[in-house]
Amino acid sequence: MIILVGSKIDQSSIQAALGKPEYSYFFLLKDFLPALERLGQVISVKSIEEVNTFYRQYREAGEQVVFFSFTPPHQTPLDLACPTICVFAWEFDSLPSISEEEAARAQSGDWHADPSNDWSRVFSRLSGVIPTSREAAALVERSCQGRVPVVALPAPIWSRFASVCPEQGWPVEKGTRSFRFAGQVIDSRQLRLDPKSVAHRPYSEAKRISKALLQGWWHEVRLPMARPGLSQPEAQAPELRPVSVDGVVYTSVLNPADGRKNWIDMLSAFCWAFRDQPDATLILKMTHRDIELYRGTLLNTLARLSPFRCRVIALHGFLDDEQYLELIKATTYYVNASSGEGLCIPLMEFLSCGRPALAPAHTAMADYLNEDCAFLVDSCLQPTDWPHDPTGIHLTHSHRLNWESLMQLYRDSYEIAGDQARYSSMSRQASARLCDFSSLERVVGELQGFLAKMLSQSAPASQCEELPR
Repeated sequence: MIILVGSKIDQSSIQAALGKPEYSYFFLLKDFLPALERLGQVISVKSIEEVNTFYRQYREAGEQVVFFSFTPPHQTPLDLACPTICVFAWEFDSLPSISEEEAARAQSGDWHADPSNDWSRVFSRLSGVIPTSREAAALVERSCQGRVPVVALPAPIWSRFASVCPEQGWPVEKGTRSFRFAGQVIDSRQLRLDPKSVAHRPYSEAKRISKALLQGWWHEVRLPMARPGLSQPEAQAPELRPVSVDGVVYTSVLNPADGRKNWIDMLSAFCWAFRDQPDATLILKMTHRDIELYRGTLLNTLARLSPFRCRVIALHGFLDDEQYLELIKATTYYVNASSGEGLCIPLMEFLSCGRPALAPAHTAMADYLNEDCAFLVDSCLQPTDWPHDPTGIHLTHSHRLNWESLMQLYRDSYEIAGDQARYSSMSRQASARLCDFSSLERVVGELQGFLAKMLSQSAPASQCEELPR
């Protein structure tokens, strides 16, 4: 079988796209590759023309050909002869749709005038759909009413880290340990935090004051773009410096431009929970190309929260696989405070390595989190809009974080870190849970059954009814 794969963002454009909407689909594609390579010859494509060319070429040679498009449904190409499968992540409890009345009233250029924004119509043109969560898969199945094969599948994350977690789970390590990092580090212990400097001031003025908090210690290393949190390009090897931590270490890998991550709440709850605990550290690994996007907000927030004895470290830069693993091993708990997740690969990576988590068990995270491996943060539904809908109308829901619950779970997890047996059990369960959920063998088996079903019952997409234009 020939498996064509493509994403709106590829290796050549990811540098400029870091932190922008849909940039994570490139990494979702890369994480799915090991499973797809078990099932056939994988060829990366960059355009619809390439899909059509490869399809004709290999079909004439008698090969079965399918195209996996790692894109949101409204960006998935539909006019292809090749059977097309949309692989997408979604974290809301409804799918974008357009009624006939809305479409009739819409004028050219309006959101409602574009049929691709009605996902049920998009799915009817596809040969198969793979959402990355069970909640999203249930929405697609209701939308398609059984006409299109659907399966919920995560990326096979666990197998990349299968050998990391000891069989008995990790013991608690509170002594000094370190990980190597080449980039920019904001360390609360190297700042002269003064809440009076930003209190009762307009944000624009407080942002200018934030530069004074750095007090000349700032050392900037300009780095080329690369995978957020992971791979660094080969063209340049900046100097690596050790970052030392001790005590109980909480880590989160996030895009600070994504408001759904609630990183300010994560930070403030941490500082309130541990304002008298010098051996508690929060590491924020920021995945954005521009430090100025969040530096002022971070520094002003830290100043307002001071004084506190706990430690906050923000990392801006890139880690190769070995350095990323060092960060995981230096961590005690992973933290997620988001209002919704389509999958959350960093959380899955830390769990696979045997690091328990603090996170809400909603959206995609409900598929793999439980109390055996995580401290479950409370949340409740709140109305919101679909992220690509310019009308801003609240037609769906996200999950409102319970800040007090997160703060209390910081304290609870800190106490559990003093119980070696309990922590090792959670560590062991974390790795085992992700093995059951996202091992390569499990994902390959599900994919194999899905493709067999799809190819036996679906006609090429080009034979389906045309979408209204």
